[in-house]
Amino acid sequence: MGLADDIKKLSEDIIASYDLRVKGIRELTKDTHNTLKGFQDEHKKMATDLRKNLEKGEADRLKAFKSMMGDAKKFVGDVKKFVSDMVEETGSLMNQIRAEQKNRNKAVSDLLEKFAKDHEDMAAELRKTLAEGKADRLKAFKSLIGEIQARQDERNKEVLNLLQEFKTERERMAANWQALTATIAKKRGIKPIVEAEVKVRPVKEAVEEVEEEEEEVMPPEMGMEERVLEFIERHPEGVEVGDMEEPLGVPRMRLGKVAKRLLEKGKVRKEGNIYFPL
Repeated sequence: MGLADDIKKLSEDIIASYDLRVKGIRELTKDTHNTLKGFQDEHKKMATDLRKNLEKGEADRLKAFKSMMGDAKKFVGDVKKFVSDMVEETGSLMNQIRAEQKNRNKAVSDLLEKFAKDHEDMAAELRKTLAEGKADRLKAFKSLIGEIQARQDERNKEVLNLLQEFKTERERMAANWQALTATIAKKRGIKPIVEAEVKVRPVKEAVEEVEEEEEEVMPPEMGMEERVLEFIERHPEGVEVGDMEEPLGVPRMRLGKVAKRLLEKGKVRKEGNIYFPL
């Protein structure tokens, strides 16, 4: 059970106990009122009886009066004893309520102290766990970086192989074309035209050329500049090209070219690798 539930139950017990004792006091007060009312009724009855007995003889009246006074004294004594007992019981009840309240206050204080100690122990354990796991997390991060680098190297190798195959295929196509051109020229009596030798370029240059050729074949997406510009304007603190890749669903390299065009048109400004709206 949590601390809040314990305090709630404790408060409910105090309220229930207090209500029970208030109810008892009210019942005692009601009994006292009834007893006093009975005394008044009895007093009226005695007065009535006394007036009736006045008509009798003095001796009888005196005897009856003494008897009634004795009864009255006894009744008053009973009332005093009842009131005294009620006061004593009420005082005892209040002392009991105070003692229970003190015990409950102590229980709440102990619970709060225990909660604070448990909180400190949990914080210390958490700090210890974080300190122990720092080396493991660093090791896992280095391992992850190594895996990413290995995958990147593997992809670069695959791209290089594809470009090498493309180069070989292109050279074969060029050789076949030259042979075909020479054959046709020979048959027509025309000097064959020899194409220039295919130049071998670095992988990065070849990849950029392929991307440029793809862009020439496929026109840029309509409204791409507007989408990139709107995204940059919604981030006055500045964004990098990589921050736009997932929200816009566009490859990073294409976003970079669009952002560069916006920069050249003077629609955005750039500081380092971060683009800012104007």
